[in-house]
Amino acid sequence: MKNKKRFLALLLVLVLGLVAFTGCSSTGAADPVAAAEDDVVEIALIIKATDSPFWQKVADGGRDYAAEHEGVNVTVYGPASENDVEKALSILDDVINSQPDGIVIGTDGAEGAIPAVERATEMGIPVITIDTEVPSDQIVTHLATDNVAGGAMAADAMVEFLNANDIALKGKVGIVAGVAGVDTIIKRDNGFIDRMAEIAPEIEILEPRYIEGDPAKGMIATEDFITTYDDLIGIYGDCCFSGTGLASAMEQSGLQDEIIAIAFDDDPSEVEALQNGVIKALIIQDQHNMGYAGCEAIMKLEAGEEVPKFIDTGVQVVRKGDL
Repeated sequence: MKNKKRFLALLLVLVLGLVAFTGCSSTGAADPVAAAEDDVVEIALIIKATDSPFWQKVADGGRDYAAEHEGVNVTVYGPASENDVEKALSILDDVINSQPDGIVIGTDGAEGAIPAVERATEMGIPVITIDTEVPSDQIVTHLATDNVAGGAMAADAMVEFLNANDIALKGKVGIVAGVAGVDTIIKRDNGFIDRMAEIAPEIEILEPRYIEGDPAKGMIATEDFITTYDDLIGIYGDCCFSGTGLASAMEQSGLQDEIIAIAFDDDPSEVEALQNGVIKALIIQDQHNMGYAGCEAIMKLEAGEEVPKFIDTGVQVVRKGDL
């Protein structure tokens, strides 16, 4: 009996020793779950506004990329309003502090975003811009519509519908502009103005009325153009906010066949105005591709591949008959 007790005691010691040895040796081994989590590439997608259908399509593009590619997690951030640039820059700082593997950002912060971009670069976090450029050589690549070409396409559409409605290429055209000083708006307006000078040199292009991203102000600006200029023959809205505002004013005026309206983007109210003939053509960007291709570019960088400094995400003219 004593021998049996000694044997059991010895066996217990051996088992406890084996457990202890195994426990100690496991501290140096990789946890398979933790290793799998470490393999996930974290991409921060910062959009200009969470209240915008345009930017929700950008966000959907990023989410779709993550859903289609294993080992990628895309987190979407952004202020509620595109006008809240200060909040957008604060979000960028917070995102950098969270140390994602890459940042894809659309911002109107311009020069104000440069310090954050430089800080991210110093931390080894690549920053890619979409839609609107940040003037820094630290930006790895920029994905956007060719906005100069888009503006020129708007001018071509304007003249197309002026001719279709037997309106002489003389008179004035107003511009309802999104936000002053924003790179995309400047390029779209310059593209429009330069092309109009080529194809309809006798038309006077009025100074843009900036609405600071507020459709209500876009409506007021359009009404002011209509009441101020008897020889107004066209209005160009260079973003979704100006397009939405001018659509409301044009519908109320009932002058859609005397004053030709052309606008950028495809917010629901703009598409409805196109269907109703209030807006004659929309210049539509591929917002989904901005989010999708932006995340794709981050993954290429992760794989050690090079990406071009500019990626054209596409733009097209859509008329009522194309719907």
